[in-house]
Amino acid sequence: MKELIRHILKEETDDSKTLEKGLDITIKILKKTYPYIIGWELIQESGEFKIYIKIICDIEKLKKFYNSDLINYYSKYGILEDEDFPYAVSILEINDEMNSNEKFGDFTTLKDDLNGIYEMLPEHLVVKNKYGEIKELDPDRFKFQ
Repeated sequence: MKELIRHILKEETDDSKTLEKGLDITIKILKKTYPYIIGWELIQESGEFKIYIKIICDIEKLKKFYNSDLINYYSKYGILEDEDFPYAVSILEINDEMNSNEKFGDFTTLKDDLNGIYEMLPEHLVVKNKYGEIKELDPDRFKFQ
């Protein structure tokens, strides 16, 4: 069975889409802990040490995960499309209850989980810098659908 999994992973990554495939797998695994995540978008691939991405979140699942409603402004006007936010909680009422350290701590935990998963992927699925180190994934922004 292990050999079959390795064979399938090898087949899935034999093209130039290594970055996308590695990120797709990482996000799929991350969704198990953060079910509100539904996807990602590449912001900048060419950072020397980092890969910048946007995390795309499902609003309803996010509200359920944090047990919080949308901030009144977003509930009333629904202006979330094409806007990017620094934290997953930015659009929720709970955002006002959290201090800066709590918001950053929440973000850091997600980022650490994201990078922990990425670093555990097989070598052919990760992107390395010129020093042979795995590039850090930086979820620079959050986007909502």
